[in-house]
Amino acid sequence: MEKDPLESYKRLLRKELAERRNGLMEEQRNTGAEEASLHAFRLIVDTCSTSVMLYASFRSELSLKPLAELCWKRGIGVIAPRCNPADRSMTLYELEHWGQLAPGAYGIQEPDPDLAKRLNGQVLPGIIFVPGLGFDRAGGRIGYGGGYYDLFAAKLGQSPDKAPLWIGACFDEQVIEAVPMEGHDLTLNGLVTPSGVWRF
Repeated sequence: MEKDPLESYKRLLRKELAERRNGLMEEQRNTGAEEASLHAFRLIVDTCSTSVMLYASFRSELSLKPLAELCWKRGIGVIAPRCNPADRSMTLYELEHWGQLAPGAYGIQEPDPDLAKRLNGQVLPGIIFVPGLGFDRAGGRIGYGGGYYDLFAAKLGQSPDKAPLWIGACFDEQVIEAVPMEGHDLTLNGLVTPSGVWRF
């Protein structure tokens, strides 16, 4: 059976982008996390968002821990997802401190359901910060292949005036000219990197 050329290309692109991100020095990652978090926080303030959804960074991902700290200090709600591999769904929890995280699916830090408050489906953050391997400046994103964020966006099914802003978060080295997109892929509203914020 002939392999899908798009899937083959995306697999190679994921490998290349992961290597590019893994090659960043620790000091660059730490500085980048601080700078990107400041840019992201300004976006939160500018959009008057009262709550945001963040991811807990894994391996060499851009960390948004400084952003969570800024939000907690200003009384802005921090929401984090917990993944369910059985149906690739995500359940949202309110996060009040780092002690509410524990290793979940894939070894990634996620809200511990015994310690964090589970939110009902009516509670939506104003901004959802999305991790990934590669992004472009037209709203394109290539993730890890699980489709969690794509499915979550489709499940929300909110009208544009009520939908949250979907903002990618990454190092500048992960921004490429164009990400190959398919019909089911989530198109982002913006991107934050250590260099600044882009709105699409």
